[in-house]
Amino acid sequence: MSITGYYDGTAVQVNGQLQMNQRVIVIPIENEENLIDTAAGGLHKYANPSMIGLEKDAWREAMVKKHAQK
Repeated sequence: MSITGYYDGTAVQVNGQLQMNQRVIVIPIENEENLIDTAAGGLHKYANPSMIGLEKDAWREAMVKKHAQK
């Protein structure tokens, strides 16, 4: 999920609904011209190329593990 917003000088205001106690990651940008490139570029330094192949099924596998019958 991705939601945009802005800082009003006191708090961050989001343009959408969040669940109560929802954790968020805020990525400041200078302008909105290259919003997607800026967000991806900001996270690129944390990428681990050797793990890219594992990302394909990571969400599905996490949900199977989380909701597995015990």
